Amino acid sequence: MARAAKAGAAANIDEIMSQLHAITFQPSGLAASTDGNQSILTIARHVGLALESACGGHGTCRSCAVRIEGRGLPASSSQEHGFTDEEIAAGWRRACKTFPAGDCTVHVPERGSVRSVSAGKQATLDHVPIERPLLVPAMDRCWRRGAALVGPVAGPAPLGLAVDLGTTNLAAAVVDMTSGQVLRSGSRPNPQTVFGGDIIGRLTHALAGDEQRRQLQASAVSGIAALADELTDGETTRIGEVAVAGNTVMQHLLLGLAVDGLAKVPFTPTTKAAVERPAADFGLAVAPGAQLYCAPSIAGFVGGDHIAALIAVLANPPSGTWALLDIGTNTEISLHANGKLTSVSCASGPAFEGAGLSCGMRAAPGAIDYVHIDDDLHLSIIGEQPPVGVCGSGALSLVAALRRSGIVNARGRLDKDRLRVREQSGKREFVLTDERADPPLAFTQTDIRAIQLAKGAIRTGLDLLLREAGLSSQDIDHILVAGAFGNFIDIDDAITVGLLPDVPRKSVEQIGNVAGTGACRLVACGGARSQAVRLATEVRYLELAVQPDFDTVFASNCLM
Repeated sequence: MARAAKAGAAANIDEIMSQLHAITFQPSGLAASTDGNQSILTIARHVGLALESACGGHGTCRSCAVRIEGRGLPASSSQEHGFTDEEIAAGWRRACKTFPAGDCTVHVPERGSVRSVSAGKQATLDHVPIERPLLVPAMDRCWRRGAALVGPVAGPAPLGLAVDLGTTNLAAAVVDMTSGQVLRSGSRPNPQTVFGGDIIGRLTHALAGDEQRRQLQASAVSGIAALADELTDGETTRIGEVAVAGNTVMQHLLLGLAVDGLAKVPFTPTTKAAVERPAADFGLAVAPGAQLYCAPSIAGFVGGDHIAALIAVLANPPSGTWALLDIGTNTEISLHANGKLTSVSCASGPAFEGAGLSCGMRAAPGAIDYVHIDDDLHLSIIGEQPPVGVCGSGALSLVAALRRSGIVNARGRLDKDRLRVREQSGKREFVLTDERADPPLAFTQTDIRAIQLAKGAIRTGLDLLLREAGLSSQDIDHILVAGAFGNFIDIDDAITVGLLPDVPRKSVEQIGNVAGTGACRLVACGGARSQAVRLATEVRYLELAVQPDFDTVFASNCLM
């Protein structure tokens, strides 16, 4: 009987296995089995392969496009909108909407895999002036934090981990909590991007249920833990304090707070106050008693990262009237005029991070990052290798070059009669590489529209801030452009497409990742934390959506 039972069980296993489809991912070689009820994107996540998914798996972008070979390739459907007939015939599909019907090989293009950026956000200072240190010596490698003890701490002095929790990238630095020296810094993609490339995608995933919200929290914590391990060479118990600066949604997701209020008007966060909790609550392997601090927020979409950026700028503020633009998936702008600070939030979307574009990718090797057009097309490529996609700064540069050469008009429309412009499946696109490439790189009319919408949102935020203060762009003495994207764009390109107003070039300064700089101050300095509380209450917030002519100003700013 025992033998018969085992034979029956083996037969059942064989029957189950015969009903599964074998999926192999290339070039990674990772393999999995599926019963056909899971999408390629879900299968990839289960085997640890992080695919880009700018729209969060809703089938509205092409960031997860893969090429499928084998009998498991399903017939094309309406989900293939945005692909040419030739691409569909070659097996290109959206991973998020493709359910394999049999064994198949999934070829992931270089630009479709989430990987480290080649020039990520870094701290822009090497020393933090400490006013009122957060940790003071106590006894035997322990340190006092108010009435509580932190430690024992490995090493001669505790380290602070300062984290800039960006929507697309995480950046961190380690700071000596006694001397204020910034020892190391680094960055990596935010693991949450597989659940959506922008804030709306993350909110949608979080609102799907408690399990989805826990997934987002765990992803953020895993990214922070990985950076802590990297920057301390595995000695994470040297960390006696963690400070996080992120936009309001990112901080809520990290803290595990409800985000329902942030998903609807009037975009009310669960809390705008600074939050301190034991780092151990998040599973971070740091020194006993170490706390995790999240900076306060100004409004629903102007969060702790912008507070941190303002702290960095105000340490040595420019004279006169100035504007700070921290450009990213969500762009925050503050205007300092008449002795007061006013801020806005602009939903610029993921286009400037390369996501959501048909050939978009991060600023990694193989990404086109600068374009010049004269009698020919000239491409600058990160890593000086064959191009595999276009990053955000490259997309802005390309659109500016197309505008200067007259290949696109002021409304952003491609001229069908110009060299390298073609129509595929009734849609116009500008071809960047040899058409024999697999697939050839082409920047589509839809991609141009995405850049127009992103730059239009940012320029509208600045224009309405100026108007509210009774000023024009010519009244600005200094424009400070911050953030990973802002640090690498060409200012002439930004002015050409209308992202920035046409002001003297000397008045525009690219200042790097000042949110990371501010986070370094917040991790070690009690004075900086007091300043953060003041800014959160004193900075006025202007809600763009309720401005009576917002739509008109926005439409005008989408022109080039």
